[in-house]
Amino acid sequence: MTDERVSHGEKEQRDRLVGPGLDATQAFAVCGDALTNPSLDGAARLEQIIDAQALLMAAAGPGHGVRFSDLVDRLSGEEAGTLDGLMPSWASPPGLDALRFLDRDGFTTEDAYDYRYEVLQVIRAAQKVGKFYGRVTVTALQGEYKQETVYASLKGAYYDVHRGNLVKHPVVTVDALKKLKLPPPAMDYFADIPSHMSYHGYWFACPACKWPMKVSVSGERGRAAGSVECLYPWHAETGASYIFTPTAGHVPELDQAVEYRTPDARHRAVYTGAVPGVPEAVPVEGYKALMRDVWRYTTIPGLPEVRLFDVLRERLEGTGVQVELWPDNDVYDLLVARGEGAEQQTLFAVDFKDYRWSNHLVSKLRADGGDRGGAGWIVVPDHRASQIPQLTEECRRHGMRAATATDFLELVVNSVRKGASR
Repeated sequence: MTDERVSHGEKEQRDRLVGPGLDATQAFAVCGDALTNPSLDGAARLEQIIDAQALLMAAAGPGHGVRFSDLVDRLSGEEAGTLDGLMPSWASPPGLDALRFLDRDGFTTEDAYDYRYEVLQVIRAAQKVGKFYGRVTVTALQGEYKQETVYASLKGAYYDVHRGNLVKHPVVTVDALKKLKLPPPAMDYFADIPSHMSYHGYWFACPACKWPMKVSVSGERGRAAGSVECLYPWHAETGASYIFTPTAGHVPELDQAVEYRTPDARHRAVYTGAVPGVPEAVPVEGYKALMRDVWRYTTIPGLPEVRLFDVLRERLEGTGVQVELWPDNDVYDLLVARGEGAEQQTLFAVDFKDYRWSNHLVSKLRADGGDRGGAGWIVVPDHRASQIPQLTEECRRHGMRAATATDFLELVVNSVRKGASR
């Protein structure tokens, strides 16, 4: 872990910008890594948990001790990964007291994963424009993700092809990975399927994103129960959640745990949730999967981006309007324009965002002074529709607009058709 001491003034500045939850989130991220990282020995695991204790004590401030034994108690059992009662009231992150940072198996939950990532995005945006001068204690975890680093590794004439492959092929065979011909840095984003995503040598693909789902087994022999679920909550909620009965020597067969959520006719066009059908077990041997960070922040938001692009291109065919995905090495996520070259007229320039907490996206927009690439629209997946009022208010300050994917699709198609009929 990178140990950069943060002064009281710097901490106050950071807390005003992103809230006080970062230290706690990072502390449990360190604990989760200590519990589940197979490359660590016992001494290294102990050292990381001690580092996590120091982060929590720094967040609590003077006068409140976080005992090592209390932290260890929060790494398993019913209260695993929770802050309730561990931190003083003044140091507990507002709205996060009920958030579970670790699941029962010791892995960082998706909510905690997103919280940490989004807060760091806000801080980095503020640092780039000189709105944040203090240091930040950032845990150096295996595979730490920086969106700019991933996208920079893909830059070049085939940027859209390479990025599309990370969206469409989050799991590939070793031979198929070679055929993708990704730039050398991007090849390193693929690794063996993790043990917590397999059961007796088999893994299961999420029916929405195709990435391996997490496998858990609880209970004693003879009364054990297994569950398989996509780590992206919306995919699990729409149907990517299953159960199975552990049986020695047999390939596990899944049963549906939740009912598939069927979109209504209006939202069906850009729907990217789970689709009916129980996944079959696939042998782990010979497969490589994207690391979790790249899957979550490249594959997941990329799915609705690609879907919206495909539907727009189909519906605008013959109108003389072009739709481009990640044009000019990702100046925008989506560009709708008329004409070509110097005569090209931009109609809609879009930055697609999939943030779990809209206040983090608002803080990032504020730090950037709008969209860094100059997009006029922020578009979010349909299942983030509740974020639109807050985003609309912030976007208005920067001369931008916000919409869900379906609302944006309908607006663009209607606008182009009206223009063509004049």
